Amino acid sequence: MQKEKSAIEKLKDFALKTHRKIDFSKKVYPSNALHPLTYQRRFVSIPGNDFKRVFFACFRDSRRLDNFSIYSGVFFPIDVSGDTKICVRKKHILDKMSLFGKKKYYKTGTNTFDSQVVFDEFTAIGTNKIFTNNKIQNLILKVFDFDGRLRVGINMLNLDFITELKGRSFIGIYTTQGWYTNSSEIEILYDLADQLQRQSVFMREPDLVAQF
Repeated sequence: MQKEKSAIEKLKDFALKTHRKIDFSKKVYPSNALHPLTYQRRFVSIPGNDFKRVFFACFRDSRRLDNFSIYSGVFFPIDVSGDTKICVRKKHILDKMSLFGKKKYYKTGTNTFDSQVVFDEFTAIGTNKIFTNNKIQNLILKVFDFDGRLRVGINMLNLDFITELKGRSFIGIYTTQGWYTNSSEIEILYDLADQLQRQSVFMREPDLVAQF
C-alpha cells in the first residue's frame, strides 16, 4: 500500500506542476526523558510568480500553544506602519448572541459589511481606510464566501522566514486551522490576493492610516 504524501510533498508537487519556486524547511527539536515527544517546526513558501509580489505560505510549530502555532494563506507587503495590527473575520452565530454583546468591536460605518464581519484586532494610528473601501469590503466578503475559516489581517503573523517580507508590513488572507494543499484552492487564494493587492496598492500611506 502506497504511503500517503506529506503536506510538504504535496506542495512540492504543486510547485513543480505550476512551474513555481518553493522554499521549505523542517526542524526537529531534540527530545529527552522528561519530554519524550518529538516536536517539529515546518514552513513552506511559494511565490505566485517570478515578481514575488504575493506569497503562499504555510507554517507549523508543534511546540507552540498559542493561536498561531499553525497557519496557511497568501500574503503580500503593504506600506503601513509596522505597529498596525488588524484582523477581520466572518461573523458567526455566537457573535450574534447576547453572551458576546458587551464586547465592542471596530466598525467601518458600512452597515452591510459590519453586519457580516468581526474585527478581532484593530490597532492602528487612526481609521484604516483599506477596510472602508467598498471594493475591498466586497473582496473580503468574497474571501469569507470561499472559506469561512479565513481571516484577512495586517501584521498578525510572523513571516520572517520569507526574505522578501522580513521586517516589512504585510496583509494576508489566511487560516489558523490547517494547511491548504489542494492546488485549485491555492490558485483561488492567489487570485483573491492579487485582487486585494490591486485595490490596495494605489493607496498611499496617508490614505491608509488617517489621524482621528
